[in-house]
Amino acid sequence: MKLTAETTLKGIAIAMGAVAALMAAMELQRALEVERMERPAVVSDDPLRETLQRCRTLTPEALQADTECQAAWEENRRRFFGTSANDPETD
Repeated sequence: MKLTAETTLKGIAIAMGAVAALMAAMELQRALEVERMERPAVVSDDPLRETLQRCRTLTPEALQADTECQAAWEENRRRFFGTSANDPETD
């Protein structure tokens, strides 16, 4: 393969395009990180969500003994699946 001016220019153009795409991707990543840092923490009015967040930090052994967490997870399942608390099919 013989290097001509045309081949060299094509190679330079491709390299410049790749560098421009890389720089654009890096700038987008930086902008997304800044946006994530500026976003306020989600504050929930739902006490069930707060209880579930606490329960997620428990070990499996502690979770077995914590009746409040067991009730919270049961309520969460009931809400998710849309069943009523006294539904005989959920037993």
